[in-house]
Amino acid sequence: MKRRFLTATLLLFFAPSLAAQNSSKLDASNESKLIYADFQNVQNGRPVSKRGGQTRLNRYSQNSANPPQFRGMENTDPPAPALARVTDEDRAAAFDYEMRIPNEWQGVSIEVFGQPDKDGKLVADDVSEYKYITFRLFAKGPRMIRLELITRGYGANLDGGYPMANLRVQEGFNTYKLKLDSFTQPEWATRLDLKRDVLKKLTSVQIGVTCDKCVIENGTVVVDNIAFEK
Repeated sequence: MKRRFLTATLLLFFAPSLAAQNSSKLDASNESKLIYADFQNVQNGRPVSKRGGQTRLNRYSQNSANPPQFRGMENTDPPAPALARVTDEDRAAAFDYEMRIPNEWQGVSIEVFGQPDKDGKLVADDVSEYKYITFRLFAKGPRMIRLELITRGYGANLDGGYPMANLRVQEGFNTYKLKLDSFTQPEWATRLDLKRDVLKKLTSVQIGVTCDKCVIENGTVVVDNIAFEK
């Protein structure tokens, strides 16, 4: 897949040589906002969340013999999103993707874990007192973006079907704000109580592209400044 470049106002380039930085702790003085990931911190060459949680690229497809392709940071296992330079001081997480056919459905996404593992177990956040999730996003190619709120290891371990929200992409690099109570599960999914089972035990947030009755599609997704707000 050919490397793609964004407009001059949002120059995307992959920067695996950036020096590692220590993750900074959440500013506890701002109780109305939880900064989940701003991608300013790097550990072991990989972008991490605000408090040092792992980031990774996931993909799925109906046709396992012809899954979608993606490109993020080179030579990482599990695959990691690339770093995108938004301004001289601001970085974001990004990936290129290619949807392939035949596929009835498929997707590529960035999964962001709020905190690093502890004793080999995922660490959950209680975000049940927040009303909104906000983030900045640039997307070239997809018409729709999907967000999922995920919990694993705390009573719910679904293969798919976590509470999700779809939004139509706007042109440019924009901030989006979604009500948490607007997230719903698909009809086929095992039922979870949004507040009790997910928001009180959130282990990761997933943002990506998806399609049904797919066509060939190439694109770029850049994500920044994921936060929960009251």
